[in-house]
Amino acid sequence: MVAWVAAAAATGLWLLLLLALAVATRNPDVEPGPATGELAPHSPAVVDLITGNWRLCDEAASATLLDMAARGVVAVEEIGPELSLVRLRKEPGDLRPYDRLVYDHVRSLAVDGVVATGALAEGSRDLGRWWKSFRKKVIVEAREQGLSRPRWSRAHALLLGAAAIVPAVAVGIAVSIDDTRANHDGGPGAAIVSFALLVALMGRLNGERGTAEGARAAAHWLGVREHLRATGRFAEQPAASVTIWGRHLAYAAALGLAPRAVRSLPVSTPADDNRAWSEYGGMWRVVDVRYPSRLLWGRPPGATVLRGLAAGWFAGFFTWILLVVAAAFEVWPDGLVLPAALAAGLGVAGLPVLYAVSDLGGAATVEGQIVRLRRFAAGSKGDDTPKWTYWCAIDEGRSREVRAMCLSEEMWRPLREGDQVRAVAGRRLGWIRRIDVIEGSRPRAAASYDDTGEHLVDAPENLGQVRILPEPGPRATAAADGVRPADLVTPADLKRALGIDVGAPVACDGPPAPAWLRIDSCRYETATGVRVDVHAATGIRSRYLMVVGHTLTRVQGRPVEGVGDGAMLYPGLVSAATGRGTFAITVSSPQGPPPPGPLIELARTAAARLDQ
Repeated sequence: MVAWVAAAAATGLWLLLLLALAVATRNPDVEPGPATGELAPHSPAVVDLITGNWRLCDEAASATLLDMAARGVVAVEEIGPELSLVRLRKEPGDLRPYDRLVYDHVRSLAVDGVVATGALAEGSRDLGRWWKSFRKKVIVEAREQGLSRPRWSRAHALLLGAAAIVPAVAVGIAVSIDDTRANHDGGPGAAIVSFALLVALMGRLNGERGTAEGARAAAHWLGVREHLRATGRFAEQPAASVTIWGRHLAYAAALGLAPRAVRSLPVSTPADDNRAWSEYGGMWRVVDVRYPSRLLWGRPPGATVLRGLAAGWFAGFFTWILLVVAAAFEVWPDGLVLPAALAAGLGVAGLPVLYAVSDLGGAATVEGQIVRLRRFAAGSKGDDTPKWTYWCAIDEGRSREVRAMCLSEEMWRPLREGDQVRAVAGRRLGWIRRIDVIEGSRPRAAASYDDTGEHLVDAPENLGQVRILPEPGPRATAAADGVRPADLVTPADLKRALGIDVGAPVACDGPPAPAWLRIDSCRYETATGVRVDVHAATGIRSRYLMVVGHTLTRVQGRPVEGVGDGAMLYPGLVSAATGRGTFAITVSSPQGPPPPGPLIELARTAAARLDQ
């Protein structure tokens, strides 16, 4: 009992500390200023941040696009009641970093410089990473203007994290005392869970906070909002009305007064699963995507035959049981029991078998543009691993309704929305047996399309992202002492070991790692979907990369002798350490992981170069 009282007291004291820091770092109170039509020199995205309690809202990206339209970078044209277009006007040279992010997204989707407004949600970008990049770029500008600053400092994070250890240990001790099992192993687990819950609670209170200058600017813009609310009916204005209202419409969107214009420019909105925009055939239009029931649809012919025969057998067997009982009570003639059971079984098995035979004998060729690639959970395997069904909707340009078809994971992964493809598929079962990319999607081919080049600003969204140790410097393809991942593994090495032709290396995100470890990464890709990532780090701490293989593959690796100071091999991944640092090489392919030999050869070459 005493232990639980001590744990409760420690937790209460920690909560008081958290409350005190939360009050001390809260956002300043902002009272709306007098109504005014004067526009201060802040961008709509920054206005959205400081008037939204220093949290960036989804309409910031749409407001940014409207602002570029008001400045003549793009034009928004209303063609009809269901169609508006964004037209690229000129190549800008003075865009802000987050303007450029939006502009590049529009350009990547545009056909002859034009894209439908509703299609702005399309593309194969990673929207989460894109939004993170956009948010950080806006925060950079807000901080440069003295309007915003981080809420939690390193000192705050260190103090709260260290203090949370005390109540977590107290809870662990209390559980251990009450644990009746011989090994008393409940305490450590309870301590870990308690610490994780306290850290999660800290993260809920984290984010940007305003400065005194930011509060004054926010007050001014709230006064502008009152003026715009009273003088213009912005809620009813379409995005194309920016030609009349100019930047006032962009600021109205950032201040939450122009929902219609924001909805029509879904730059930061996930694409709708059931409604897609297609420009196949040269004209933008909406297509409705259906995902039929998988009773028969979306299954390979061989599996459908087996399922049909099994269903027919069960149907015939249970029909025979029922009719035997019925015949015993003289409700059904004895001579018709077996024929009726056979008829029931054949009836149930006949349709799927007929469909499968039809598709096997006469599969159709489908040519068009991929408008949706989705995967949906379909139960789980025996080890609780989720099972997925993989869907591909191809617009052939003939109808406004497209039925999505299923295919294997190996064929699904290399594809991108926007690819023009030729597929061999069954019309009855909707199973794609083969699919070839005729022309890659523009978002995949656009060299300037970059959704990951965010400013490396300390703008955490939860306490776990606050850097306790000083940042070692800008993250780039070159490490502090001159080690570059692209120098460890070259295209010639990949050609020799794996027999693949790759392009130039590009920077990519590294594997999950603590904030104190700097990992530099690059990526090679082939046109067939093979991807090779090389991660490198230097110093003693770099040995963390040796456990990345187990984290990513969830299998037990095996040691490899004669490669550096030690190497570990996993399916599709090899990591090795030398006296200078550590590296990891991952290879993913639609055909599965490569054999161990080529991976070990790559690791041996990289280890020799790292030690030079």
